[in-house]
Amino acid sequence: MNKKFIPITLIFLALMCLVPQLCLAKRAIIPARGKVNSFGTYSFLGKLDFDIKNPGEQDLGTITIEGTYNGEYPWIMRVYTDNTNYTGIAGAAMQQNPAGLISTDGRFSIPLLIDAPIMRLAGYRVIPDINQINYKPYMPDKLNRAMPYTDCIIMAIDPRNEVWVAGENGILFDSDDNVSGDMTFATPVEIKFKANFDEKAVASNYTANLYIEIVTCP
Repeated sequence: MNKKFIPITLIFLALMCLVPQLCLAKRAIIPARGKVNSFGTYSFLGKLDFDIKNPGEQDLGTITIEGTYNGEYPWIMRVYTDNTNYTGIAGAAMQQNPAGLISTDGRFSIPLLIDAPIMRLAGYRVIPDINQINYKPYMPDKLNRAMPYTDCIIMAIDPRNEVWVAGENGILFDSDDNVSGDMTFATPVEIKFKANFDEKAVASNYTANLYIEIVTCP
């Protein structure tokens, strides 16, 4: 073997590394392939079953949300009543609200209230009825604008909603931002229900057609 060959080869390799375009690549393509399957959807455990004997605000029960939904977003989970059996008082001067608990004869209603983690410090909120005249389906919020919908939302993901993206401080484009507008919560999650029983809570049996619904791409 020629002893001069080794030094000459080393010198050539050293020169190659001094010229950027001659250096060997420092990255490689690593294949990454897989599939994310559907996690199913949410399930709801519990019921509202009550027997009111005294006036005032009364807890009506708790519903527990379990599971996870990973469908395409944006989506919202909303709660509402669909009380088609409500007739109201005949001859009333104004149209009456069908939301809440409805007496068996269809004439009387008691507002039904809900508390969920998304409501935070706002506390309990009245559940709307999808048939009431001022019902407005969800649309994304803009900062500094009054809430443009009456949908009562329990959970949601919507990066178009500026209020949700802005985070707790209500300011966009800072370290507090929630880019995906993720208003979901780890399950199990409890949502609570109550109602105020006063002189308008006429003695009767009451029911409600209560729905919790996931609406995709609203």
